[in-house]
Amino acid sequence: MDTEAPVERLPARTAWEETGTAVVPGVLEPDRFKALAEEAHGRVGLFAPHVHEHTAAHRDGSFASPVHCGFIPPGPALEALAYDKALLMALREATGIPRLIPRGGAVVLYREGDFQGLHTDSVKSTVTVAVALTEDLPPMGWAPKLLGAFPDRLGEVVTEHGIFPEGEGFTTLAHPYGDGSVRAFAGYHVPHWRRPMKSTGLLVTMSFMDL
Repeated sequence: MDTEAPVERLPARTAWEETGTAVVPGVLEPDRFKALAEEAHGRVGLFAPHVHEHTAAHRDGSFASPVHCGFIPPGPALEALAYDKALLMALREATGIPRLIPRGGAVVLYREGDFQGLHTDSVKSTVTVAVALTEDLPPMGWAPKLLGAFPDRLGEVVTEHGIFPEGEGFTTLAHPYGDGSVRAFAGYHVPHWRRPMKSTGLLVTMSFMDL
């Protein structure tokens, strides 16, 4: 009896599952980047504070520790990018995830002293996409060795290393600024964080889910 041959895994998917991140070049034209930045700065007054002091595992499998920042709701320019078909196709190719679908986006506002402790994103963020709207935005903390770690393990990490862990196994991940590229990362599967900011910063964030 014939059996179906196994499907060969895409190199992109293999790399994605090993590293949890990819930079996707050539998907954000200069005019579009400028429109995003102008829109975000024009909507700063609409920001909603995002503040909590607890460390907890959520029912969807994500993990949170203390955070202090704000979210600016998307305007037309960001909405158009979040649901842009060309961007979606590029992300599917870069990650090797063919059933990826968009879930929308927002702009994170960081003011001086704002931070995000070690956390993972919602289950809806199989792929999180980030673009800095502030030049020289500091990189976020990144723990690829904890890819897929259960919340109990992340709780142990916070207890042992704090909400901004440093040392072996902990590194950083930078965000593109104005070069036409976007940073994709496995927001739900890889823990990440942002140390207290020394100045104001804006970061576009968009979520894409694997069906």
